Amino acid sequence: MLKKFHFISGLPRSGSTLLSGLLKQNNRFYAAMSSPVASLMNGCLEQMGAGGEFFTFFDDKKRKHVCHSLFQSYYYDKTDYDVIFDTNRIWNARLHQLSELFENFKIICCVRDLLLGSWIVLNVFTEKTPLITVACIVRNLGKRFIRDVKR
Repeated sequence: MLKKFHFISGLPRSGSTLLSGLLKQNNRFYAAMSSPVASLMNGCLEQMGAGGEFFTFFDDKKRKHVCHSLFQSYYYDKTDYDVIFDTNRIWNARLHQLSELFENFKIICCVRDLLLGSWIVLNVFTEKTPLITVACIVRNLGKRFIRDVKR
């Protein structure tokens, strides 16, 4: 029986592979690069969902059991580990499903430079928003400070 699942997600080139490598050095943890479990779960949910032809064969309890079984089946040989870290970028979009499947799970979301992230957030807003203040962490010679980015 698997003990605990945690998840790693994040932007491309944000360090999730490095993080997995570091976690793997601890013999209590299993971590690898992107796993197919999220894609497998998405495919199954498409078939079991309202748009799928097999929708009538599944209730919520059965869907939950099938999704949980995907994790159990994929990681069946990793029972020696206390914690399994599953890595996939899509986990951020699937938090509602993970919360149905696992209790007390954690998700580590790796991000790149926060200034770039702030620029992306600022550009999402329309011109109807006259002033947006976003707190971002800026590294300046090893020190961190907060400054406002205004549009």
